[in-house]
Amino acid sequence: MARVTSPLELTTDVITAGAALAGLLLVFMGNIAAAFDGYEKQEQHAVRVKYQHRLWVAFAGFALAIAATIFALIGKWALSEYVSFLGLVLLLVALGWVIFVALRAVLDVK
Repeated sequence: MARVTSPLELTTDVITAGAALAGLLLVFMGNIAAAFDGYEKQEQHAVRVKYQHRLWVAFAGFALAIAATIFALIGKWALSEYVSFLGLVLLLVALGWVIFVALRAVLDVK
């Protein structure tokens, strides 16, 4: 098995994973918005805060995934191990955030 010796060797993987994760979270956010729109106008006021909170939490993960992708792209372009490493770290944080978002979604269903 080949050993990875530099974060630069992982930048393509980070770019791909970050973009895919951002897309997954964008679909999740669309699902949340669609669920909110399923309420009648007079009912939406009662659930607005709950759905806004869910969207902001999901958006934070989306932003992390996009940031990971951007840093990996910059690291690859500039041949910077440090920037590439930051992209990798942000991707790992984004993946952890997705676990948190998914767990919150499961716990919200009562």
